[in-house]
Amino acid sequence: MGSNSKTNIKITLVFFLLIGIQGLYAQNKKLDRLEQFYTQGYYKTVYRKANKLLRDPMYDAYILPSYYSAMSTFQLLHNPYWMKRNISKIDESCRIMSTVFKSEKWPGIQESHAQELGAMAVLFEKWLNDKSAIVGDSDKQQLRDWIQNVYKKYKFKNPIIEEVGEDGLVSEGMSTSQRSDLVHYSYEFMGIPYKWGGADEEGFDCSGFTSHVFKHAELPLPRVASDQYKYAKTIAAKRAHMGDLVFFSEGKEITHVGILVNQPNERKRMIHSSSSKGISVVNIDESDYWRSRLVGYGRVIE
Repeated sequence: MGSNSKTNIKITLVFFLLIGIQGLYAQNKKLDRLEQFYTQGYYKTVYRKANKLLRDPMYDAYILPSYYSAMSTFQLLHNPYWMKRNISKIDESCRIMSTVFKSEKWPGIQESHAQELGAMAVLFEKWLNDKSAIVGDSDKQQLRDWIQNVYKKYKFKNPIIEEVGEDGLVSEGMSTSQRSDLVHYSYEFMGIPYKWGGADEEGFDCSGFTSHVFKHAELPLPRVASDQYKYAKTIAAKRAHMGDLVFFSEGKEITHVGILVNQPNERKRMIHSSSSKGISVVNIDESDYWRSRLVGYGRVIE
């Protein structure tokens, strides 16, 4: 075989190797986006993209599309408008998640997504106790049976901190249990649409949402975001965690407020009423939009 032929073979092999690497990179990027969109609270997007990947034979070896298809559906249980049109997805998602549990890749999923799974256990409890849920009793009973017989067997750890060290993180304001209850309660409204001037379950604006949640915790807040900023005690970023308020501005004026849901020393995440997404969770540290408008953090003192 001549030197030119050997060179051509090497070039061909390198070409196909590069094609393979590029394809693998594209696959991993799509999987990473599922996690990113889920963390940011874009559950409809996650549902759509995950199910698209499930129909693609290239992703047959991956378990994450199945995982996020089910998890996004479970999140959307709290959106009555979505559930009214997709009631059949409950049983389908239970079957998909059961398949994930039985997968050989499940131990890795359980370890790397422990916080998501723990938070879902909390949301399940809230949803099952919600008498205003649109789904019928038979559908709710079906999901309740699956949660009791399948999901709870894994004893996912509650993501809300149970103990705090002697670092002063909760030495003032709400107790740890109050913070836990407040964050759990705020998650009940996931998916409710944004409504300018809204302050109830028909729709919330940003400060209407925070004032509603804190009122439930018997900590009344002023109605407007700028007044909430003045009312709350300013705290350092390193001390801010679940149950504290986070404020944003356009220019010099406070224009937006949310509630932190992260544990101490974690990246900052908030639940808020977004004009485009309604009640949703966003990772502040990963959002150029919110980072550039961040003013600071506030703690409500009784």
